[in-house]
Amino acid sequence: MFSFLSVEFALLFVVFFVVYWAFYQKTNIQNLILLITSYLMIGLMASFLASLILLVFSVAIAFCAINMQRYKNKKKWLWVGIGITLVNLSIFKYYDFFRSVISTSMEMLHLDSSGILANIIFPLGISYYSFQAISYLVSLYNQQKNPNISPMPIFTPIQLLTYLSFFPTITSGPIARVNDTKGLYDIQGNPCGMYAQIVTTTPRQIIMPKLAFALILLALAKKWWLATYLSDNWVNPVFSNPTGFHSLEVLTAIYGYTLQLFLDFSGYSEMVVGIAMLLGFRLPMNFNAPLIAHNIRDFWDRWHISLSTWIRDYIYIPLGGNRLGFWRTQVNLLIAMMLSGIWHGSTLNFLFWGLLHGGAIFLLNIGDVFCQRRFEHETGRNYLAQTGVIGKVIGTVITINFVALAFVLFRATTFEETVLIFKALLFNSNAIVWHNNPYYLLSLLLVCWILYPFVRKYTKQGATIIHKIPEAVVYMALFVGFVLVAILAPAGIPSFIYANF
Repeated sequence: MFSFLSVEFALLFVVFFVVYWAFYQKTNIQNLILLITSYLMIGLMASFLASLILLVFSVAIAFCAINMQRYKNKKKWLWVGIGITLVNLSIFKYYDFFRSVISTSMEMLHLDSSGILANIIFPLGISYYSFQAISYLVSLYNQQKNPNISPMPIFTPIQLLTYLSFFPTITSGPIARVNDTKGLYDIQGNPCGMYAQIVTTTPRQIIMPKLAFALILLALAKKWWLATYLSDNWVNPVFSNPTGFHSLEVLTAIYGYTLQLFLDFSGYSEMVVGIAMLLGFRLPMNFNAPLIAHNIRDFWDRWHISLSTWIRDYIYIPLGGNRLGFWRTQVNLLIAMMLSGIWHGSTLNFLFWGLLHGGAIFLLNIGDVFCQRRFEHETGRNYLAQTGVIGKVIGTVITINFVALAFVLFRATTFEETVLIFKALLFNSNAIVWHNNPYYLLSLLLVCWILYPFVRKYTKQGATIIHKIPEAVVYMALFVGFVLVAILAPAGIPSFIYANF
């Protein structure tokens, strides 16, 4: 299996890395090498049909971008490009959602549906490069229509193909935007739009290599050790047969899955940030300690930041944002969160998950208004957290429990399975012998959760500390770390959860 965790990827990356930096003074050649390698890796990770689908799609987007620049009716070509993107996404990602409807309709017409209902390939990274394509077209349209914004020259075909296929982000993001964007910042806290980084003619440089390797090592430990341990020993056994486990074990598995998902996705994001830094690119950090968020709005400011900012800019704000009054704002939020849920998958579970989060934000906003009027607080926003440490702790406990219970919809494959898990959580407390000791993991999770804010406070200084340590010492420690991960990691190569979305 070819993946970022495989030996085959490591060997291919080493060869690519040497060839890539052999042309460090010619960024256009580097872009071409990066493009060829990206398509090769997509083909090896998924299939070369997936590479072909991406190529055809990218050419179509380039055609729309050229016509936006060439003709006066720019909005027409903007909508053509968005339409192509949505149709492409719907056919390949949401086909299963419509499969039963298509089958029933064709049977009613006495038509054979067997050929049409054959499995359709799910192209690797389609969700991510689709969102990047829309952000590119919209940015191009806005800058060409607004005289107060200096026009952004369009990508050349090679540059656009490189942007949409950039292999570090292709499987699970982050969603890299063409322009600097509010809320999206690199590991140093700087804006990190991709346009300037791709079109640059200034020779690129490896960005903080010691920190880049440290991020990759941290990602491997989080994904290969911790997430895999939780998955194999707690999450998978319980979710595969919830009725056979005690309620406390089911609750432990639910908490375990929340942590597994965070470790898996944040580990992937940190890995690709580190890989991109080795190539001279800056990508946005996708997480900011979401499991210590003090309310659900704060959680979405910290979780999958590249997705939440994309939804803000291309769904919520175009719907009217908060400009049309309080109640219309809540409707806009519900629609945005519903679409966020559907983005993750085509089943009803994802739809319900999005609506559940939208409803939670709606109730939080209602609470803000109540606190503002009842307690004559200046804004009412984040009132509970502003009451002090106790209020913030209460808010954090409520938020994380809500998030963990909602993630059951993520892990269960059907709504019926979701109901089964919650029944087991509520009623499996009698006459079932424990398979594991849930007190052990619950206590460990609680201690880690309490200590995490303090640990995080000091790890922020890690980059400065690493920079001061002699290179020989750092690289020796990193080498030992990589060897330990390879030796002690569980057998097999685990896949990344968000690659399925």
